[in-house]
Amino acid sequence: MEFNAVTAGVWGKTLRKVIPAVVVLQVSACAFDTYSASVGSATGFVVDKRRGFILTNRHVVRPGPVVAHAIFSNGEEVPVHPIYRDPREKCVTLKSGERESGKDDGRINFSAIKFLNYEEIALAPEAACVGLEIRVVGNEKVSISPGIITCLDRSAPHYNKDGYNDFNSFYIQAVSGTKAGSSGSPVIDWQGRAVALNAGGNTSRKSAYFLPLERVVRALRFLQKGSETYVDIWMPVSIPRGTLQVTFLHKVFDETRRLGLRSETEQTVRHASPTSETGMLVVESVVPGGPADKHLEPGDVLVRVNGQVTTQFLRLETILDANVNSNIELQIERGGSSKSLTILVQDLHSITPNYFLEVSGAVIHPLSYQQARNFRFNCGLVYVAEPGYVYLEKH
Repeated sequence: MEFNAVTAGVWGKTLRKVIPAVVVLQVSACAFDTYSASVGSATGFVVDKRRGFILTNRHVVRPGPVVAHAIFSNGEEVPVHPIYRDPREKCVTLKSGERESGKDDGRINFSAIKFLNYEEIALAPEAACVGLEIRVVGNEKVSISPGIITCLDRSAPHYNKDGYNDFNSFYIQAVSGTKAGSSGSPVIDWQGRAVALNAGGNTSRKSAYFLPLERVVRALRFLQKGSETYVDIWMPVSIPRGTLQVTFLHKVFDETRRLGLRSETEQTVRHASPTSETGMLVVESVVPGGPADKHLEPGDVLVRVNGQVTTQFLRLETILDANVNSNIELQIERGGSSKSLTILVQDLHSITPNYFLEVSGAVIHPLSYQQARNFRFNCGLVYVAEPGYVYLEKH
């Protein structure tokens, strides 16, 4: 009982510090890519107070043009706009503030929030561990959902067959009763740090799925460095993101052996990996026309990348991001035979649509990597996000 009282006191102090930095996001979005036109609300949180950076989920802000506002806990409201949407992961960074009166030169006035004292929420992905007690803070009425992290290597959740799905990433799973509207909420530890980002869940099973923050921290550092370069005028910042247009799955060693992995290769991988490693990365699918098309096939087991044993998504992603528009060397095993391949890493931003044509209510833009992956088409084909009056069936 005494322990619980101390714990409650610590959490109370932590939450009083965190809640002012958590915002409700009200978003109006047009049809674009995997989403239809919609109006909705969710959660975000301040990760850089001085620069006005707010972190939330990709599906909250959507990949296309939006009009959005952030509402703080005291009811103060400020317009926000996306400055970085990750082409694959479920994260978006927003910039808050108002244009200075009479100006349209990119300068932002951060005095919009005048009556609330708040501090940014620090990101601490390294603190996430099995058994960690957490609080998910968010939703329109600032609900607080307690939970315990149970798994750090859950497969990325599959939301639907013809929409957005994350992939090539582990997710964190927790026992927590998160509700609709808490998407984009910070997953807080007792020190008030965000150890993950609330991304989704299964309400019937009381399971919540969180996005790890390692690559989010990287993107945030790029954005912070860019804002220092241009001081008070915001300019686009290039954040390198590489891809092979391949979907990998993490398979346990028993399954890789059934795919033909040789015992000597398994021993080499086990010796070079942490003792906690349970498997390897296996090719699930390859997008037609992508860099790995005609090179990799479903069932190929990844052994090395640039000479390094690679069994984790984070390690693979780090290598790809560091080698955009450069060749990398892959060693794979296919049906018991070892193969060495040289593949060019493509710029992920180059296959992410950033413009559209609107005519008679129809919205048309290049086919995104997300939808090319869903339907096994080449990226860049013509995609109708909204039929409007032109492409309705009756016409």
